[in-house]
Amino acid sequence: MRSDDAESEARPDSPMRSASLFTANSENVDDDVLLDSLVSLSKINGMSVVQHGARLAVMGELLVAVLANLPASMRVDIVESFRERIEEVMCLGDDRSLPQQYHSALLTEVNRYLNALR
Repeated sequence: MRSDDAESEARPDSPMRSASLFTANSENVDDDVLLDSLVSLSKINGMSVVQHGARLAVMGELLVAVLANLPASMRVDIVESFRERIEEVMCLGDDRSLPQQYHSALLTEVNRYLNALR
């Protein structure tokens, strides 16, 4: 073994080597913090979606109850107006690239309310 090798082994890490170790450790910490933040955001977002779904379910059931108790003459007028408005909404959706799930959910809800108006 050469004396230069022995000296470099005995010396503490150079500032350059220490900096690269710090950067590697810092990246791991940053990755962990980022991952924890992403998990937290996902949980918050998931809970918001669940709460929104609960609110929509309540509003939908209230609307169905109201529609079912309207006089037949009012229901006929509402169906006509509702169909016109839905056509406008569907045209707006055609102008944008929306996923199939959007269109499917929209038509499911439209049919739900049209059935309540029968």
